[in-house]
Amino acid sequence: MMLIATTVASVLIASITSAAGAPAASSPAVPPMIVNVSAPGISPQLVKAVLAETDAIWRSSGVTFVWRNAPAAAASPARAGVDAIVTSVPNTLRLTIGESRGASREGYLPLGWILFNDGTVPEQEIYLSYANARAMMEEARGVVGIINEMPLAQRETLLARAMGRAFAHELGHYLLASKMHTPRGLMKAVLTAVELFMPDTSAFRIEPAQRRAVAARLRGEAVVAMR
Repeated sequence: MMLIATTVASVLIASITSAAGAPAASSPAVPPMIVNVSAPGISPQLVKAVLAETDAIWRSSGVTFVWRNAPAAAASPARAGVDAIVTSVPNTLRLTIGESRGASREGYLPLGWILFNDGTVPEQEIYLSYANARAMMEEARGVVGIINEMPLAQRETLLARAMGRAFAHELGHYLLASKMHTPRGLMKAVLTAVELFMPDTSAFRIEPAQRRAVAARLRGEAVVAMR
């Protein structure tokens, strides 16, 4: 779970395959991640921008995505995906963007979350909280300015930036099959409003060891999970 001190947004789009950096010629191909996206009530433009932000963070690691529209989940957002556990090559998951607020931890609102079955296996469901994203942006006036005075396009750009980065973080938990957080980089537990809303993406670095672990897992190779 990524914790935040401010907010995010969500949306739904048509199927898009995003290109990523090609893996080294000597390495086996890394299968693309297939992500079924459900974001009822969210503008397609915002959803597209959220996914583009996530893709930009993972692109240099050789991870590619196929985005697909999906119907709204029937299950509770807190338990969605419980029957769809990753057992081998974890290249398919569901992203739901909605109004659920989740549970706060240590005084922080969660921007996104993923559950682990039996505490060890990531479920094939990630949730992004549009409600928490909006709240965070409203509380970050010192960083982003006065929300009510912004054009819609500017508000959506900021929300998509924060939500896309939160989704990239939760994908890290999924792809690394780990709840572990790191002192810095993409898997840092708590991010500031500056890191989430400003254009600079240096705070979201993916370390070489993490890239290798993700590639191996997507190829179905036996790896030691990072706990």
